[in-house]
Amino acid sequence: MLLAASMVSTFVAPARSADEMAATASLAQRLSMSTWALALPTAWLAAPLAEVRTGDSVDLLAVRMGDRPLAVAIAADLRVMSADERSIVFEVDEESATAIASARASGLLIVPLLRSTH
Repeated sequence: MLLAASMVSTFVAPARSADEMAATASLAQRLSMSTWALALPTAWLAAPLAEVRTGDSVDLLAVRMGDRPLAVAIAADLRVMSADERSIVFEVDEESATAIASARASGLLIVPLLRSTH
């Protein structure tokens, strides 16, 4: 009986937690339906985004300086998929991706705002 239990435990893998499964899933598998991953270079940001972590939520503003200053929200509640010193990967929908690309192409500064979890 002990030998049989030992053999079963050798061939049956232990159940993995949801966190372990998420850690091994590819980026494409972790994205929600009808969303894309957009890697935003940190050099595009007008202000640093301190202590951002995977799973955090970020809003983005587009800002124009000068004689006719302007600030407009271009994306809201973007989920951070990953981040390092060079770029932040956000989960975006079509509208947010278009707004971010348009702001960048127009020469607007992009200001990130980290959302509170409370």
